Amino acid sequence: MLRKLTAIAFVFVLVAAACGSDDDMADDDMAEGDHLACGLGNGQQATGEPIVIGNVTTSVPGIDFSTGPLMMKAFFDCVNANGGIHGRPLEMVWENDNLNPADAAAAARKLVETDQVVALAGGFSILDCPVNAGYYEEQGYKVIVSGVPAECFSSPNIAATNMGPAYSALGAAQAVVAKGAAGKVVTTTGITPTSHYYNSLAGIYVQQHGLEWEDVQHELPLSDATSIVLDLVNRAGDGGGVILNFTPPEGLKILKAAEEQGLIDRVLWGSSTPLNDSSVAVALGPAWEGNINVNAEFSLLDDPRPDVELYRQVTAQFNPDPTLGSFQQMGFVAGQILVHALLEMDPADLDDPVAVNAAIGAVANFETDHLCKPWYFGGLPLGNVPNNWDYNVVPNGVDRMVDDSGCFEIAEVDPILIAVRDAERAGGLTADEPNNWTGGLGSGG
Repeated sequence: MLRKLTAIAFVFVLVAAACGSDDDMADDDMAEGDHLACGLGNGQQATGEPIVIGNVTTSVPGIDFSTGPLMMKAFFDCVNANGGIHGRPLEMVWENDNLNPADAAAAARKLVETDQVVALAGGFSILDCPVNAGYYEEQGYKVIVSGVPAECFSSPNIAATNMGPAYSALGAAQAVVAKGAAGKVVTTTGITPTSHYYNSLAGIYVQQHGLEWEDVQHELPLSDATSIVLDLVNRAGDGGGVILNFTPPEGLKILKAAEEQGLIDRVLWGSSTPLNDSSVAVALGPAWEGNINVNAEFSLLDDPRPDVELYRQVTAQFNPDPTLGSFQQMGFVAGQILVHALLEMDPADLDDPVAVNAAIGAVANFETDHLCKPWYFGGLPLGNVPNNWDYNVVPNGVDRMVDDSGCFEIAEVDPILIAVRDAERAGGLTADEPNNWTGGLGSGG
């Protein structure tokens, strides 16, 4: 039966089972002579002319999303070490939009017209979707992103592996409301060209449930976390809620300031996906055990199922940044989806962008252990939100986030998600039942 998270009934499951350490995870590496199940999984190095994949990503002080595409590249490296795409290697080219619309537009045109990439995948940008969605559609590209602004979810030719900050903050709001937030919920994020959207759906939800809502935005990087957290907690009031929508370095500034000021128990805390990161759990320590609800758009990081195990192994062997977190999972899953689409193709068509993008657009019911339900491209008229079920996780006070909910359904508070669910119910896109793992272990790193 589908499990729905509502303010009336929400079964939180927190099983603080004994979990393996980072060293234990390293022990999961394949034995010498074995091959990781990347692509063909045959242990043969791919050769010949590379298949070039491009993306546009934001990487500036206070907003660095580069860990996502770098993880996709690590997966490509693993694929290349295991037969590639019908023997040919994958190559990733990524451009930084520098949080500048002109740079974002130039980056897309360079990738398509100069680099002549056959596909666009794994990008994690604040500006790529709003600036370039129309251009990509004109050029016939079906783009797989890790979405940030609304246009990543409202464009028929773009589909995200994640659900983005707005739907993720909405999931955090569902958890905070279900746990008894009273009076007022304050959401907060950094000021960007698209930040008006990030907490808008959370605002709709909390107001639907009889609470006041206020959104507060700050210049990035944050410079005075103590003043910020005092202001947020005072605005929410005792027993209210505060929901953060920041990357890990910025979110940690606020949470550590709250601890220093003795404010942890004054309000109910929530966060969008970025704080589901092993380094965050370690940094928070025992004071925050169970005290912040982080919306996790992907399965827990020590989920023992094969796809998540492969993610950990690829991280250990191919990624220079060993941290495990949701951003990295977004890039990994983008790589999985793209490789699946390419391996289904006739090898003679791999240099044809038309054929490649047709294959990407046809992906449906793609199963991966990282997601609560199978992924699909969709191409729906109002936009695509294929990842729309997820987890609530909380820190265990030591070194990881632990499951606090099992898979739950993100609330339908906007026309796009309502249309997406109608399309899913019509059949053919995704499974009816969630791909749920509630083993009680936590997300480690």
